[in-house]
Amino acid sequence: MAGIDFFDVDHTITRHSSGARFVSLAARRGIVPWHLLFVMPWYSFAYRLGVFRPEDFKAGFPYLRGVQRSTLERIAKESFETQLRADIYKDAIALIQDKRRKGRVVTLATSSLDFIVRPLASFLEIETVIATRLEFDGEVCTGRIAGRPLFRKEKKRRVLDYISTQREDPRNCSFYSDSIFDAPLLNAIGQPVAVNPDFRLRRMAREKGWPVLTLS
Repeated sequence: MAGIDFFDVDHTITRHSSGARFVSLAARRGIVPWHLLFVMPWYSFAYRLGVFRPEDFKAGFPYLRGVQRSTLERIAKESFETQLRADIYKDAIALIQDKRRKGRVVTLATSSLDFIVRPLASFLEIETVIATRLEFDGEVCTGRIAGRPLFRKEKKRRVLDYISTQREDPRNCSFYSDSIFDAPLLNAIGQPVAVNPDFRLRRMAREKGWPVLTLS
């Protein structure tokens, strides 16, 4: 294998939060309460500032409790087609296509929910998605997270485990991210790249001599 390139999603491949796009449409479709539209900007702002707390994941997503998997997937697909697709950086598409031409394997590694980003992965012809997963009882969402959210050290663990299953060397892999929260994985990978980084990651990249990309 020529190597694996891992990409975060929000603000790395897309301009806006994939979760916020999903919630916006889900509220209009009556799937989630409207008040979430006023909460989501705060979460996005806190994440970009690097002050988002892991504890915020503990409650899971109670507003999705009782929703059918097929409904979530349908809303996610519609959200991608009507909003998220236009959010994709053209430079990100070109970068991913270049990686593939060189024989590299491209994989998404994101804290976003897996069903939200799968339409994006399909559009980009990316087969493997490493993401936060929801728990389901049969085909009905419980509102809880299955396992741990793909955040900080958990993202590092899951990605390194995947690299091991592919019999690849982390030194021959890259990771593209915008967030200081991804520092554990960026420090563990052979080719870390800061993409449209928040101010803390930009400072870290400068200190460590990592490449910094500005995609548009």
